[in-house]
Amino acid sequence: MVKEKPDNFSKIIIQNFWSVWFLIVITIILVFVSNQNALANFVWQKYRLANAALTLNRSDANLAIFIGNYYFNGVIGSREYSPDISRKAYKKAISIDPKILWGHYQLARIYFTKGDFNKAIEEINKELEYNPENLRSLYVRGLIFGYRGNLANAEADFRRFTEWAPKEWAGYNDLAWVLAKEGKYKEAKETLFKAQEEISEADKNPWLWNALGVAQLNLEEYQKAKKSFEKAKELAEKLTIAGWQRAYPGNNPQSAESGLTAFREAIAANIQAVEKHLR
Repeated sequence: MVKEKPDNFSKIIIQNFWSVWFLIVITIILVFVSNQNALANFVWQKYRLANAALTLNRSDANLAIFIGNYYFNGVIGSREYSPDISRKAYKKAISIDPKILWGHYQLARIYFTKGDFNKAIEEINKELEYNPENLRSLYVRGLIFGYRGNLANAEADFRRFTEWAPKEWAGYNDLAWVLAKEGKYKEAKETLFKAQEEISEADKNPWLWNALGVAQLNLEEYQKAKKSFEKAKELAEKLTIAGWQRAYPGNNPQSAESGLTAFREAIAANIQAVEKHLR
């Protein structure tokens, strides 16, 4: 029997070593890849490392949505608010599942708060295309149309939204806002009266009272307008920062105090305007 020479034997050992090492590396990679979602969840749940979790996340769209909500409207507090992380998270979610519920909806809200109405419309239209049952999208699209000046489209969306969600005050408030911008003050007033009929605590809502006052002022119902504005003022003075943030969950919490102050000042200006007509 011919024995292998030592150098050939060494070559065989080296070749086998690298083959085994290659298999070990491949196995580690496969195990890592197959467990990336679990690792992403661990990194998020244990350490709240959003960027690391999103990078590791391969196919868990719901985790990406959760992270996005946490940094956009899931937590009241300026430290957690980050629309940039939220945008990254929602984009990750729709890259995994383009039709996931709330993915395009939340992106539309972020673009809206940044004033990018074109991207906002694009995203909210995708939400309605992929999830036509999510008629809450109509409210967001109505806002976008309203700020773009597409008042007829905004009115149509807000009307559909109030029919779908007749117990939510924001739909009536913003429908009245658009109707007032269109000069339809009588219809705005009727919309706010309907809100009072449909919503049990409408009489405690400063936004609805202020909107009603605006409609009455422009209809030259000055005494009624003054009463509405005074009621709005009384309720706005009782409104807390937390209450303001609940009304505007997608806005930067750091702007809540200035937003509430501006609202109170607007009501005061409305009272001054109506008093000029009563002198």
